[in-house]
Amino acid sequence: MRLPSDVLSVFRRYGREGGRKRAAVMSPDARQAVARRAAAARWIAARFGSPRFQDIGLPGGELIDQGLADLAAGHVSDESLLVSIAAPRLRREGVPTPVAFEDPEDRLYERMVERHGQLAHARYGALLRQAASFADACRGARTQRKRRAP
Repeated sequence: MRLPSDVLSVFRRYGREGGRKRAAVMSPDARQAVARRAAAARWIAARFGSPRFQDIGLPGGELIDQGLADLAAGHVSDESLLVSIAAPRLRREGVPTPVAFEDPEDRLYERMVERHGQLAHARYGALLRQAASFADACRGARTQRKRRAP
């Protein structure tokens, strides 16, 4: 839907005011996390055509999106540990990964053992395969985009 320019300028003004009010009540760490996520989204959009991998339709895109958001906020989650494990490969494929956690393999496996018991190894391996599949698809998406570019 295309809106008139005067309506868009009013919406932008309200958006800026709301953003300033929201930033005023946030902690410095929360502001930094939001800024990191926004920078990563802009970078991903410039490279892959959309700010979220889930929207592009890459396999495991939702895991990587959540992992990048959790890493930017400093939250330890399965997804953030998975992105930490896959960070070198993801960087090679053009995904901006923030500073990764230390010992992500051991920490993710311990979390899997706590939740899944004897199925931990299978769940851990499935997550790693999803990250590898995402990285492979990411390379394909990036090279296809380069070929289409004039």
